[in-house]
Amino acid sequence: MQGGQVRIVGRPTFGKSRTIMKSPLFAQPVALQAQSLFQQATTLHQQGLLPEALTCYQKVMQLQPRHFDALNLSGVIALQLGDAQQAVELFNKAAKIEREHPGIHINRGTAYQQLGDLELALTNFNKAVALAPTNDKAFNNRGNVLVRMNRLDEALRDFDHALQLKDDYSGHNNRGLALGELMRHDEGVSAFERAIALAPESVDAHWNLGMALLRIGQFERGWRESEWRLQRPALLGLLTHQNTPRWDGHASLQGKTILLCHEQGLGDTIQFARYASLVKARGARVLLLVQPALRPLLSTLEGIEVFGSDDPLPTFDCHIPLLSLPMIFQSDERHIPTPPLGLHATPEALAQWQQRLGERRRPRIGVAWSGNTAHVDDHKRSLPLTSLLQQLSGLDVDWICLQKDLSATDEATLAARADIRHFGAELQDFNDTAALCTLMDVVVSVDTSVAHLAATLGKPTWVMLAQNPDWRWLLGRTDSPWYPSARLYRQDTRGDWAGVLQKIRADLSALFITP
Repeated sequence: MQGGQVRIVGRPTFGKSRTIMKSPLFAQPVALQAQSLFQQATTLHQQGLLPEALTCYQKVMQLQPRHFDALNLSGVIALQLGDAQQAVELFNKAAKIEREHPGIHINRGTAYQQLGDLELALTNFNKAVALAPTNDKAFNNRGNVLVRMNRLDEALRDFDHALQLKDDYSGHNNRGLALGELMRHDEGVSAFERAIALAPESVDAHWNLGMALLRIGQFERGWRESEWRLQRPALLGLLTHQNTPRWDGHASLQGKTILLCHEQGLGDTIQFARYASLVKARGARVLLLVQPALRPLLSTLEGIEVFGSDDPLPTFDCHIPLLSLPMIFQSDERHIPTPPLGLHATPEALAQWQQRLGERRRPRIGVAWSGNTAHVDDHKRSLPLTSLLQQLSGLDVDWICLQKDLSATDEATLAARADIRHFGAELQDFNDTAALCTLMDVVVSVDTSVAHLAATLGKPTWVMLAQNPDWRWLLGRTDSPWYPSARLYRQDTRGDWAGVLQKIRADLSALFITP
């Protein structure tokens, strides 16, 4: 997840291969060889052996360069392997052979959407809808891209139309996501429940239902539904430990060794590391497996043995993913453990960064405006640096960038500014970031790992949130039960960062400028 946590927005639907019709062409040796190879390729593809299938499709295209199905399905594999640009090139070749095939426009639209070119994605989905007005997949896919374009009412109409054509779980799942973005959360929950009724084993629908329930404060059921995420360990970045049982919360841990496994984003690990002490209180030796960048920082947790994911591990008796612990400990709005008091930057890092910052002349405000671009919701949780500068420039404070990695555009912007200090590669790991956060008066951050780190350290942390934020920030409140030192600034309307920044500017002025 999300992230932060990770959220599923509806799996792309690919056009199916056409049945190969017998014709005099296939009486020729080359054609017969191509047909045999194509049948091998589709079998391998159906078995999930993607590189092997792609090799077979390529051999078909060597024999018959205008083989529509081999081109199309090679593009599908390129998409499945994460190479959307290669997929576009293959779909383009296929479209020159059959321009009126709706599936090729659906597939090419999906590839453009993965590349972030929403306008070209929409153009392709529009073409697919025009060619196949009774194809529910075309409407579902167009609805998904309309959600990304913030055209939510249009998206909802597409999902409704798709469901009129076919009462399919994917339409209800997508509809539930759109309703959530429209802040119609109870209706969204009902849509996910309908999706589950139609497809009881759908991981997407259960996981989305769990996130929706947690967002509206229905914790017990939300945690339970969220456990479906564990069927997608690769998506979570969760290392599997099949040689030991998963702790169920009931088996005694007295005298046992348990491994707590990180999953999803850096912020998730920081947020849920607080549960390690609760597990230890059950009498266990606790091993905490974290992302390597977090190991130096989290090693300061008292009584917890911390390992990076690339470190050798001692023998352990059982394991559990970190984000399953809130369900085990029955966490809800009134029963959330406090951030670990022992977490801190090392004295060496604090001394180093105090010297690096130099003499304090004005209030120091740490800032982070963007997160991991691979996060499924990064398009709505991050904001452009230029927007931040437009609203916050001119305050008599020292701005300190707390992000290590920047986009090329942001690097160019910062290079032309003397009022924001950026340390880049000097931030070697989160111990350094924790030291910088500790030396700030206030940290202002979007929903990313910096916000979780600063709030866990107990620093005043002002979190900038989308109108429909990640589940952990709940709805309609300016405080967080997870972080006592956090103050939440929410968009009043979808995408309105200017309003959020204006509130922050006013509060910074009130805090640091005496009358």
